[in-house]
Amino acid sequence: MRRYTLEVGGKPYVIDVQEVTADRYRVEVEGQEYEVRLSGDEDLTEARISPEIVLAREAAQHLPQTAPAARPATPFPASSSPPSSPRPSTDGHIVGALTAPMPGKILSVEVKQGDRVSRGQTVVILEAMKMKNAIKSPYDGVVLEIMVRAEQTVAYGDPLAQLGEE
Repeated sequence: MRRYTLEVGGKPYVIDVQEVTADRYRVEVEGQEYEVRLSGDEDLTEARISPEIVLAREAAQHLPQTAPAARPATPFPASSSPPSSPRPSTDGHIVGALTAPMPGKILSVEVKQGDRVSRGQTVVILEAMKMKNAIKSPYDGVVLEIMVRAEQTVAYGDPLAQLGEE
């Protein structure tokens, strides 16, 4: 089961999603349970791309000023590592780690170090639960480092590539 917190019109909603089959889900919103069937999907070039990379200059604005309180339980397995934090590189570019949004096996790496990538361009193909997932660049930039190879198994949050802004 996955728990999502969405904000719609300024009001937060907690949504629990349980996969029943490959295209059917049990969804609970504010105590109401629904059976949901996924009837289709498509890539939208203007849609927000996941996994999201938060640039170092933006992340620094949201850092707590005091010691953080105890964290609530995470919905990911204990063996998973959290996504890498972006960091500034030595040449001044802002560097972000493109991370695995789920555990799986790398089928192919579609770019190489030094390549320029466009927002929405596929960087890595990741197989998870017998489905191919295109992991895409969240912005125009440069591939600074490839951190995986074909046939490699990755866990949630493992770094796949380091990207720098142009």
